[in-house]
Amino acid sequence: MSKLTTMILALLMLASTSLVALDWNELDQKENNLADGRAGPDAKVDAILSPRETTTDDITGDMRNTIKAGDDVNFEVFISNVGDAAITEMGVSVTVYLTEGGARGMIAKDLAGNDLSWTNGDLVCDDSFVCPWSSLDAGAYLDNGKHTMTYQGSDITWSPTTGDYIVVVETNAVDDAEPSNDFAEHYISVVDWTDIIIDLEWASGKDVESGAEQKAFTLTVETGGSTAWSARSIIVALDIEGTLEAASPALGTSQVTDLGTNGTIETFRHEIDANNTTSDSRYYLDFGDSTEYFGSVSPDSTASSGSYTVSASLVSYVIFGQMPECVETTTTGGTNATNGSQEVTYLHFCEVSMGQDDDASTSEAELEGQIENFHDIGIAALVINQGYSLDETGNHFGTPTMPGLTSGPLNPAWGSVQATVRHLGSSLSTTYDWEVAFSIENTVTGVVTNEVGDSCIDGFGQDYFHQYLGDDPQNMGAATETGQACIFFNFAPGVYNINATISMVNETVTDMSSSNNEETMTKITAMNNRPTVALTLETEGDLVLGPGASMTLVADADDADDDSGTSLSYRWSHPGIPDNATSFCDGSGPAFSSCNLLIDMSHYAGVHTYSVVVIDAFGSTGLDFINVFVWNQITASSTSASGVTMDYNLSYNGVNTFSLTIEDSDAEYTQDLTSHGFAGEYTSELILDYAPSTTYGPEDVLAQDITITYDATAITPTSVFYISNSNWAKLDATISSSGNDGTIIINMGENNPVLSGGEIALMGGEIQIIEASAANPSGLTMSASAGGHITAAWGYTGTTVPGVDWLEYTLCDDVAGSDCHTQNLNTTTVDSTLNGQTDTVHGVTYTLTLRVCNGGGCNPTVATASAKADNSVDGNAAATAMSVTSKDANTWTVSWTVSGDEADVDHWQICWGSSSWDVAGDMPTTCSDAATTTSGDVNKPGGNTQMYFFTAVPVDALGNSNNDVSMTDIKHTVDVTLEDCESDPTLEGCDEKLGDDTQGDAGVPTWTWGVIIGLVVVAFVVGAFILSRGGEGEEGKDWDY
Repeated sequence: MSKLTTMILALLMLASTSLVALDWNELDQKENNLADGRAGPDAKVDAILSPRETTTDDITGDMRNTIKAGDDVNFEVFISNVGDAAITEMGVSVTVYLTEGGARGMIAKDLAGNDLSWTNGDLVCDDSFVCPWSSLDAGAYLDNGKHTMTYQGSDITWSPTTGDYIVVVETNAVDDAEPSNDFAEHYISVVDWTDIIIDLEWASGKDVESGAEQKAFTLTVETGGSTAWSARSIIVALDIEGTLEAASPALGTSQVTDLGTNGTIETFRHEIDANNTTSDSRYYLDFGDSTEYFGSVSPDSTASSGSYTVSASLVSYVIFGQMPECVETTTTGGTNATNGSQEVTYLHFCEVSMGQDDDASTSEAELEGQIENFHDIGIAALVINQGYSLDETGNHFGTPTMPGLTSGPLNPAWGSVQATVRHLGSSLSTTYDWEVAFSIENTVTGVVTNEVGDSCIDGFGQDYFHQYLGDDPQNMGAATETGQACIFFNFAPGVYNINATISMVNETVTDMSSSNNEETMTKITAMNNRPTVALTLETEGDLVLGPGASMTLVADADDADDDSGTSLSYRWSHPGIPDNATSFCDGSGPAFSSCNLLIDMSHYAGVHTYSVVVIDAFGSTGLDFINVFVWNQITASSTSASGVTMDYNLSYNGVNTFSLTIEDSDAEYTQDLTSHGFAGEYTSELILDYAPSTTYGPEDVLAQDITITYDATAITPTSVFYISNSNWAKLDATISSSGNDGTIIINMGENNPVLSGGEIALMGGEIQIIEASAANPSGLTMSASAGGHITAAWGYTGTTVPGVDWLEYTLCDDVAGSDCHTQNLNTTTVDSTLNGQTDTVHGVTYTLTLRVCNGGGCNPTVATASAKADNSVDGNAAATAMSVTSKDANTWTVSWTVSGDEADVDHWQICWGSSSWDVAGDMPTTCSDAATTTSGDVNKPGGNTQMYFFTAVPVDALGNSNNDVSMTDIKHTVDVTLEDCESDPTLEGCDEKLGDDTQGDAGVPTWTWGVIIGLVVVAFVVGAFILSRGGEGEEGKDWDY
């Protein structure tokens, strides 16, 4: 039996026993409901109510609920809380996507290029001034189950263009338990449409005519729709009925034709034969044009009462274009299919008569008339006026700056609700007394305000004092056809429903039309705009503590609801305010928008936060703050026993008091000051031991200077030195005397620390100044090499003095914002190297400046040179589309194309190896230069048959080269001999060379399969028997095998 047979038998036995031991019930799928264990609030978008989803009839293929292009669309949704806890914070968004094939595409845009996406994040929250609902209880419906989506207080309106869209509504509730039900989407199809608009109007402009005289009317026919088109041969039916004695056209039903412009136009055009056309005279009406037909009726003068109507309806019209009715099928060639004939179908341009347009609601109109008097008054308009000025007591006055508002959002301020009323009866000579009942409901608080008005002062337009509606020729000025009524209301933040209802007062007649008696404005939002504030420091320059020093802070506050800012209050916070106290800068009104502080106390020193809170009339706040740094300032003084006084004037960053002490020292020094530019030795006149209370670094010092006064008859110093740890430093001192008084002013310079403790040496003797060095560096050169290295070399002109002269070495680079680095070197130094790994950056130019200096100064002759670091090939040149071919028995040819900029490329290298690499840094080092920029030859290696992998990389003039991944490969085939295979049987091709010696284990004998099947059956039975032991049949015993 072969080894393969043995392995198969063993594996089958293991598998059979394992399968027997497997409890198949464990494979049963367990289903878990995603809602199991759900707890918390859960906002659900149950349905999108508007716009309705567009569907397609499966039988007819007709699309239902399409939207007409250009019709305004509002979004209404059904949102509920299906969780077990209230939603305390929630927003909702709606987004319109383009779609093709039912899948969401990109967000659709309006004609201005704006995304059709709106998010109202302030729907439910705990701020009643911002959100209309403070919470949505578990099981409750938002807005009673029908919420019209708004953005910034106004209903969201979409004017769609033709196309297919997907509308997605999504909620965003805090701690939402189940995100999967937070959104819903609808497919919407927007289609082009055509419309013939029919309108009837009495010449008097009345809705219902009355009286016995002849009544003229106008029939207007207009073409509309979403795209340009033309209607021909329009026929409109006029139906005139009622209590009439005559009419034009005649009583009954008649047809009005010849509507529009008459002209000779095409009535037929062949699809492909441009010369095959037919023209005829037609009346036509182009897109957007209108035409009028004038008629009249004469009421029956013999009737005491009655009514009459004039009705118009569209009968038909003709359109011209390529339509299914224009299809023509003809046979060309022979008489039948056997002798070469074929059917050809043309879609010509022709006229087709239509009975109905796409908007039936505009295809008919009707006028009514009454012979008896018709009593009617109504409301013509309802608006809100805002933008009133307020006096010091908060009362409104003047005219509104924002009149005629018909929608929100409103400012939370005083406004007037104004109704325009009109006499609509059949006879103006019949006058009516009237009043308007206003009702304003705050839907957030539930409070309803009711008030009656019949006049309007400080409203929209001229002031109106109450008069009757109508026209009373006998009493001029007692009645007018229109009137105004308004009431004033202080709108707090909230959502309002406003209703105005007109009624007759003390009249013996009844208003015969109640449909025009009421006007309503719903969901008008009054939104409080939080005030904003920007706090700035008006004082320029450094702030330094001291007598008379001050700073001014200005709060630039803005409140959209209060342009004057008179209602804004300011609450300031700054150092120096006692506990449980307020700032003297606090107050209300513009005068308190700035705060001037005297910074003469130590608590202002350092960095402190200054803030202001601006509060509007509704308690909403705006906050801003700035951190202001104030330098501390002090003059510390000390006098020694000999009468020498040191005054240290210091402006510093610190809150602790700075002090110092000086004492006369018994020390006396004779010092060689050559290194400080003074020739020879000098002896001290007085040594002072100086000790400051603390020191500050350069970053903590704004300004400093030292003044030393002394008795000029006791000492005569000529220079001043600072000594610390036996190190001498010359101080920039100006020495003067007047009589017995001597003064030394020490300039501490800029960006220097506070002078630390040490000795102040007042040196005497006549000063001998050392001249600057006569030597200078020369012959400076800098050169770049591969790897980013830069070397420099130079010499000297003139003689340097060892121990006196030094070389000032300054290195700069061209990186914006970087600093130069200067060091002093021995004048024996004649070269330097910048390491490409640690000292340079590729592409950066380094400039070296050298000069020779000593205590007397520096030689004015300097040496300067520059070099650019280069450690890689610029331009991103790379090999692409690489291929390799066998040129001959010993050579491969590798070819490629070049991408990128080759300006920095000097030549190319081909690199190869016997294994591929995916990381550029792993590129092998076996490389050779290419003959050209796009190809090169590589010698084939010896060895065995195997794959070889290649890449090509650019090399610059300095020898820098890039790395790259392997791009192509080729198989190198080497014929093996029997001797090669006997020494290494794994070589490729050895199977054939060695013959059938290894075939013994290749197959499985036929008889083996019978043995395998028998073993599997036995193993299965034995395993089942073992597992059946210890079950319920064995009284629950546990058997251990």
